[in-house]
Amino acid sequence: MMPGPAPLLFVIAIAACAGSQSARKPDVLFATPEAELAREHAPDLHARAESAWAHASDAQRRKDEQAADDYRTESRLLLVAAVAEAERIQLDRRRTELQGEEERWAKQLARDQEASAAVARDISRHEANAIALREAERLAALTESTTVSAATLDAVLTRVRLNLALAEALGATGEQLLPLRERADFVTRKRPNSARIAESLLRDSEILVGQTRADWPEPRPGASTALVETASVTGFAADRLGSAVLIRSERFFGSNGQVSNATVRRFIGLLEAFPHGPVACQVAVPELSSRVWPRRVAQLVERFGRMEDPERVSTSMVATESLGAGTVQCTFAAYREP
Repeated sequence: MMPGPAPLLFVIAIAACAGSQSARKPDVLFATPEAELAREHAPDLHARAESAWAHASDAQRRKDEQAADDYRTESRLLLVAAVAEAERIQLDRRRTELQGEEERWAKQLARDQEASAAVARDISRHEANAIALREAERLAALTESTTVSAATLDAVLTRVRLNLALAEALGATGEQLLPLRERADFVTRKRPNSARIAESLLRDSEILVGQTRADWPEPRPGASTALVETASVTGFAADRLGSAVLIRSERFFGSNGQVSNATVRRFIGLLEAFPHGPVACQVAVPELSSRVWPRRVAQLVERFGRMEDPERVSTSMVATESLGAGTVQCTFAAYREP
């Protein structure tokens, strides 16, 4: 591509020879690199410039100096215009190429970022995920404690920043991200030991990811892997089956038989982070004729009924000895990729 000042320099070069144009041959004027580019990219203007030069030669042979000078001037101006047009065409083509490259990179970036956990700006994705997974038990402990250790808080902040990076990659706006980033910065500075503050920040970051995912009609590639990982990090057992993802926990009911509010909150956060499709939950009970467990399950159903989309979750009892009494097993049917 010719640099921007080329046409101006070309004009100056031609103007410097204006006084001796009668002796200047067309093969000299039209053999410059700029003229060759003009011939390639602006052939019409270049041909008109050559034609005007030919008319100048005819006039020169007729001894009509005025006409010859006029035609040479016209030829020079046409050639300058051809050079300028050639540069414009080259610039437009390069601009189009750059736009195409940007679009290809944007699509590739979207594919890479959507594979699962996007890279936090200053943290390697693999390193951050490994840290988060190693701290799974500490994060799960948020549901059973009123305080949070320094190590657990670090794990929470790592996971929150991963979630915010993923939400941004999926299309979350700055207006959506800013409040959570400010909260994360506050927690980083102040280091509160409140489990409720840490849990709320983590849950809200997962909900934001869910809000961006909800814009898609169905789960994107890698969503089942992300669901298993997120469930594991937040204290649920998770298995990826051929036709669904299975989430399981023994913490939905406390030792007194009451529904665990903290576990339900975490599960609802998981539902909001992965918003596609119905979820079928089964509560393992010793026997269906039990008088105690129907009341407990009814309490759990009532808690699920407070969700924004209560019809998404169906809950039933199943008599089994393979799971401990009160274990809740939920099937996310929409997340069926292998």
